[in-house]
Amino acid sequence: MRFLAYLLIFALSPVFLALAQEAESLEIRANACEKSVSDESASSTRIRAVDKAVFLGLKNLSVFDEDKQKFDDYDLNVMIYRLLDEYVEDLSSKVTKSDNDKVCVEIEGFINPKRIEQVREEFKRNSVNRQKNDEDVFDIAREVNEKIKVAPKNVEDLALVYINDLEYYNGSKSKKYGSFLKEKLENNSYYYLTQEKELADYVITPKILKAKIDALDATHKRLQMVLVLEVSGLSDEIVNVSQNRFLLFSAEENEQEIASRLIKKLLQAAGKETMRQIEIKETSKLEQNVLGRNL
Repeated sequence: MRFLAYLLIFALSPVFLALAQEAESLEIRANACEKSVSDESASSTRIRAVDKAVFLGLKNLSVFDEDKQKFDDYDLNVMIYRLLDEYVEDLSSKVTKSDNDKVCVEIEGFINPKRIEQVREEFKRNSVNRQKNDEDVFDIAREVNEKIKVAPKNVEDLALVYINDLEYYNGSKSKKYGSFLKEKLENNSYYYLTQEKELADYVITPKILKAKIDALDATHKRLQMVLVLEVSGLSDEIVNVSQNRFLLFSAEENEQEIASRLIKKLLQAAGKETMRQIEIKETSKLEQNVLGRNL
């Protein structure tokens, strides 16, 4: 009887629960190599090799056998990279080879099947038309806001917005993408764009903070891009409206075209959020003016 009591206590203990949870996890093991690049450190090459090995280890798990039948390779890779970025646990790696040509690694880690099912369900809910749906929702929200917000009645009440050229992380600039952002932010009832920076109430500076392409295998690559709009005028400090995306694409596709499309997508997304924040502040200022006149 005493033995059964001890057994029950142990079964309810954190140690037992932790062991039970660990027993649910699937083990990930894989090997991968990445070519050394002249202007890249060995540690960076190792990170790419580990990233690749974890991806391959996840993809080879039998739990994905049905997914390989349901999804095309691109969609499956997107789902697996979501798991890789957020849910791989207790990851360890060791270098098995390192020379001037390549770095090879061996990895071991774990992932909870519940996380796989969670991401799988999220992936199913996200339709191919997600971007279109987001734009439709945004347009509807703006239409409603236009009807319920206090809008400026006179041109002189409109705020002035100045948009700088897009800046890359290496210091170079692009008028092309600056012009693209201007097209997306013009025709607004709360502000208009100005060419005079010193007169602007808001100054927006788009910047690419990171743009990196990694080869996953012989047929696929991954682009990571981080973009930010630095906005002055919204508060005493500069406000950063950022966007961060991973994009998988075929090795046969043109990298510059892929990057260009992603830059425009991130600019549009960050631009919409910036527009919303400017509208909120301008509405607040107008409401205060109306309240002041009524008092």
